[in-house]
Amino acid sequence: MSRPARRAFLRALALGIIGGGTALWAAAGHRAGRFAYAGTPVAARPVIALSLPDDRGGRFDLSRHSGQVVLVYFGYTHCPDTCPTTLGRIADTMHDLGPDARRVLAVFVTLDPARDTAPVLRTYLANFDPPPLGLTADPAAIASAATDWGVAWRFADGGRYIDHTSVVIVVGPDGHVRLRYGFSQLHDGSILAADIRHLLREG
Repeated sequence: MSRPARRAFLRALALGIIGGGTALWAAAGHRAGRFAYAGTPVAARPVIALSLPDDRGGRFDLSRHSGQVVLVYFGYTHCPDTCPTTLGRIADTMHDLGPDARRVLAVFVTLDPARDTAPVLRTYLANFDPPPLGLTADPAAIASAATDWGVAWRFADGGRYIDHTSVVIVVGPDGHVRLRYGFSQLHDGSILAADIRHLLREG
């Protein structure tokens, strides 16, 4: 066999082995019921408390939403770009879910309670369909909640803006934190919808 022919043969053999191995891995994954999430899985699956006054005169308590998928997002109403974009993508996700959206709740926790009173939150969130539930409280309670949920923030430009972690945190029907989505992972609401459907099937 000539040297070029041998190289071609070995290359074909290597591709065959790799391709066969990939097929076997995919088949094994399918048999094991594995699912490739678009979001970043949270390995520890912690249970994190969240209980704050909402923008509708009630009080939200995450522990009362067993059986639902809850999307938690921290931001503020004066945010010029990241927050409205993320909330728009969450709204797209809810539409993509169709009837499954009845088992999903999105909550928006303000990082700016001095300006984001309950009426301000409700008016702002009405721009999104369906509107998320707005949560606010005194600054100490908001700071504690943000820390618990791994959200970092700081006031900028004399308090006009807030630099903050932009992440959608997904709580599964079992009450455990399951997934996190950074801003760049939310480019398509249908991807988030597929992840949520899988969580709903898992229960």
